[in-house]
Amino acid sequence: MSLPKGTAKTTGPSKPTTSTQAPASKPHQTSQRAEPKANPNQTKENLLKKIQFCSTIYDFNNDARDVKEKQERQQHLQDLSDLLQDQNNVTNLIIPNLDHVMEMIEKNIFRPLPIIKKTNAPSELGMEEEEVIYDPAWPHLQPIYEFFLQLIVNDACDVKSLKVYVTHSFIQEFLELFDSEEPREREYLKNILHRLYAKLVPRRKMIRKAITDCFYTLIHENFKFNGAAELLDILASIISGFAVPLREEHVYFFKTVIIPLHKVQTCHLYHEQLLRCSMLFLSKDPSLAIPLVEGLLRYWPFANSAKEVMFLAELLEVLEVCDINKLEPLVPKLFKRLIKCIAGPHLQVADRAMCFFENDYFLSILKTYKMLTFPMLVPVISHIADTHWHKVLQESLNALKTILKEIDFNAYEKALANKDAKSLYLIQDPKNVKRDRTKIEEKWKNLTAQALQRNPNLKEPTIPYVDSHIVGENNGIDNGNVVVV
Repeated sequence: MSLPKGTAKTTGPSKPTTSTQAPASKPHQTSQRAEPKANPNQTKENLLKKIQFCSTIYDFNNDARDVKEKQERQQHLQDLSDLLQDQNNVTNLIIPNLDHVMEMIEKNIFRPLPIIKKTNAPSELGMEEEEVIYDPAWPHLQPIYEFFLQLIVNDACDVKSLKVYVTHSFIQEFLELFDSEEPREREYLKNILHRLYAKLVPRRKMIRKAITDCFYTLIHENFKFNGAAELLDILASIISGFAVPLREEHVYFFKTVIIPLHKVQTCHLYHEQLLRCSMLFLSKDPSLAIPLVEGLLRYWPFANSAKEVMFLAELLEVLEVCDINKLEPLVPKLFKRLIKCIAGPHLQVADRAMCFFENDYFLSILKTYKMLTFPMLVPVISHIADTHWHKVLQESLNALKTILKEIDFNAYEKALANKDAKSLYLIQDPKNVKRDRTKIEEKWKNLTAQALQRNPNLKEPTIPYVDSHIVGENNGIDNGNVVVV
């Protein structure tokens, strides 16, 4: 009886059609039976349990404690990451419970950063190759960051769902994490913030404002921020997307953040990224080169030769963008600084400054303003070309003399004849330096003698740059090669 009914219902006329449909219906029936097993409520409950378990913070600095719980936590995080591979899971499980997911992420990453004492002073140039500090908690933090990154880039996680949780306080706390000593964490932070900026268009202005405030703190309050290079990397990609002509707020950012960042003591730690941002701004608006040159001359490093070499390299690169006709107000300051570098005691600084005269564009600046530059440059170059202690640089100085003569021989001779040139104060004869220094030391000895008469128990301080001190013996008044600038 059942066969005719079944046959009546089928559209095919023959038995083979019926037999082929029968096996096809079995998997359909099996899948219908399997669905009740995967109860949505149970799946959600399991998800929330895993999220809750991963929200528990353990002592990751001690590998001997809570070993089982830490291993289970790692497994749960892996399971959560696997869910992101299926768009249906993201849409039906992750997004409806995004508040719990974001709470779990915040509990893990928003934490007091560990204070790590280093043997080397971080503010000194030349310490870039110091030992890299690794956070023992990083293996447990990395899955959280990876999950967060994959969540953001997932297409199912839309702007409307995500922007609710990316608030001003979230961004502020997130930027504070950039000060971590762990380089791998800073790399994840950079990628996540970059993805957030690209995805959340309504939050872009807020993110830029928070980054600006972070740099204001670095410029005016702190001397170091570990994540400055990473933030500048993000800014470089943001700046490259700016429309031309630049908006007023972007020009203001360049003048109040990019330029003052050069004066920070630890500028050498992020100078490469800072230079990239500077040149991107100049590619959008070449007129900004003039305030940048002015800023470089204003914030020129003192008693830091390696940083001076970096500034000289940047200065030459920026000058090539400058409009020669607008440089006139800065020419005296510019050449005064170059003369100081050439006449200074540090060979690398002097050699880098001499490279300016190998640049055709810079020589065109020199020719254009020769009435200003020759009276400053010629007397000093002529003097130290004969007296400089280093033979290679002495040859370069003599070659520069030849270049100056070829530019304008009459102007060269006129400047050379001026024995009272103001720029001559930049170089001093070692004999005169020794004589003046001796007078000062005699004065201090007399004062010390008078102090001892009043207080016989007075302990004389150890003063460098005197005959009896090792510093003075090697680098002080007895060293005839020293040129005081």
